Amino acid sequence: MHDHRREIADALADSGRTDRETALNVLGSAARWAAHTLGRLNSASDGNSSDDADGADALETLFALEDALADTRDLAAEALPGLLAEARPGESVAQGTRDVMNELTAVTERVASQRAALEGLVEREEELRRRLAEHEKLRQEVDELRRLERLAEELDGLRAQREVVDARLRELRGRDLGAADRELRTGADALLRLSEQQLAVLEPQTRQSLERAAAAQKVLAATGHELSESSHQLTADQDRLEHVQEELERIQEEQGKVLVSLTRYAQADRELAQALREAAGTDSRGAVPRQGLTLEEVEALTRTVEERLIDADRALSRVLTDRQRSQEDGGTKVTGAQP
Repeated sequence: MHDHRREIADALADSGRTDRETALNVLGSAARWAAHTLGRLNSASDGNSSDDADGADALETLFALEDALADTRDLAAEALPGLLAEARPGESVAQGTRDVMNELTAVTERVASQRAALEGLVEREEELRRRLAEHEKLRQEVDELRRLERLAEELDGLRAQREVVDARLRELRGRDLGAADRELRTGADALLRLSEQQLAVLEPQTRQSLERAAAAQKVLAATGHELSESSHQLTADQDRLEHVQEELERIQEEQGKVLVSLTRYAQADRELAQALREAAGTDSRGAVPRQGLTLEEVEALTRTVEERLIDADRALSRVLTDRQRSQEDGGTKVTGAQP
């Protein structure tokens, strides 16, 4: 592989040549080096002509070539006429040399013209990109302005709905839970009564807040329904409890006198048996000289009857006490649930 760098370095280091010869040798080596480099660039471009990076590199190379050839204008205009006059190579050689230099100058001028046109196109492209970015920005501003205009048109309705909610909230203070629930639901219905057009002009955060408020309203309605059913069930339980209480009071009233009378009879029978035993003396624990129960059996029987009556009375008293306590506890829970 030919080393053009080495060739140029050797030409510059050769002290046996004149500056003119050295400069021309270096110019020739540089020209051959440039041709070899440009040839390799063309081969690479043929392998991948659609690569934008290769196209950009080639364009930069063309501009560099134009810059290098621009200096040949001075060579053709100033140095070449004097050299031809001094060398006197003949008209045909001189004309051939002038033709080559003129062609090279023409090519340089064409490249310079195309480069100027390309630079103008690049400047126009940059201007178009800048205007396109400005246009996009203006379009976004126009869209935002139109959204704000639609929002302004709906602002009166939204403000009225907010006033309704504020008024409802003020009226809720000092009211019972049921009234507060109904008022709050009414206010929320008024707030959420928005059309699709109104929702479209709101910010995403605002729409999400309204959606959450709608979900909370559904939960509140379900809770209110459950509370209503629980209230109906509690009312039914209270009715059954009052019915049982009335039955117990009726039984106590009807059986109370009977229990008192039976207790008194049992007490009298026991006292009678005791008196008969005392009247019979200490040996009266034997059999009574007649058919029937002994005095001890009569006394034991009456005592048993009295004890059974007392137990029944105590059981009934406990039932009534438990019922009264349950009623008081139920009333406390019901009243405690109220605000």
